[in-house]
Amino acid sequence: MTFGILSLGPEKFIREFSVFLIFLTVILNLFVSKKEYKPKIFIVYLTLFLCITLNFLLTGPGIGDLTALMDKRGIGTWICFGLIFISYNDKRYEFFKKFIIISVLVISALALFNLVDFGSGAYRGQALSKYRVYAVNMMWITPYIFLITKNNPKLIFFRFYALFIGVFLALIIQTRSFLLIYTLVIAFDFFYTKKKTYYTVGILIAAVLFVFILISTPSLSSSLDLLMQRGTNDTRSGQLDVFISQLNFFEVIVGKGYYASYFFNGRYYPFLDNQWLLLIWWAGFIPAMAYFYLTAVIPIKLFFKKNQDYETKVEALILIIWCLACGGLAIYTIMMIDYFFFIICIIQSRLLYKFSKT
Repeated sequence: MTFGILSLGPEKFIREFSVFLIFLTVILNLFVSKKEYKPKIFIVYLTLFLCITLNFLLTGPGIGDLTALMDKRGIGTWICFGLIFISYNDKRYEFFKKFIIISVLVISALALFNLVDFGSGAYRGQALSKYRVYAVNMMWITPYIFLITKNNPKLIFFRFYALFIGVFLALIIQTRSFLLIYTLVIAFDFFYTKKKTYYTVGILIAAVLFVFILISTPSLSSSLDLLMQRGTNDTRSGQLDVFISQLNFFEVIVGKGYYASYFFNGRYYPFLDNQWLLLIWWAGFIPAMAYFYLTAVIPIKLFFKKNQDYETKVEALILIIWCLACGGLAIYTIMMIDYFFFIICIIQSRLLYKFSKT
């Protein structure tokens, strides 16, 4: 899967080529789609991009460093964010939906193969090293495909298969936040279900079968035990308090730059489980507010609009969950050159297109 660290892995050239194609797609669409989106959306995106480009040029290692260029704080990630201008074409968006279905099949096949070959791992570190990529991508594919195919009777079994795989992988890597998000998705699906009694019975039966599988499978049972041991332990608030204590007003306004880090637990950290604070900190107030407007404000407006159609509600919900995840609801959620970020951008593109037509 495409990832920003281009210097690692034998698939380096495939990654570089795939990112090049995305760049080309974005650049071409900026011209082709100019009549499909409101001018202010282009202005906000270009403001964000120019601010981050300036930030990188002034504080980063330079354009010649490809790994840095494609890093989450590099220019490449925010070029890819330009995918928010590609979903104005109905046929293209329908193709995207089919591609997502294929993605579920491929990722689930890889995950199940690894489970048979490797097991779930003796401890969380092993599970993360083997399944985190699958679990994170499914975390942003499953809710969309599960909800968007709700009214398609031909895909009823597939949508629950996708949900099963998503929850299954979240359990293997023992990630509480992912399980919480899946719970929110099921609650939304329940709200838009007419026959709620049958739905409730079906969920209960599925839950019992799922628990039985967990208990009767040693490797999965160990994952459940480790998850229960983690319980409600708060592993983030202390880090967040230390981070906030080291902020200053000037850094929040203009950004601390590419190499921004803070001292915590005896060493310097460049990361934080709150992408909104992190973006403001290293990039500055203006790009953070620009991203917030495109990613949070517009989806929330569309979600709560009266008489909104179901598909738009689903797309808006995915973006709202993404915003909550960026705020600390879920780990491994970050704006970067990675498959799940592209998925979010394409869904967001459809929302921005619909917003532009209102």
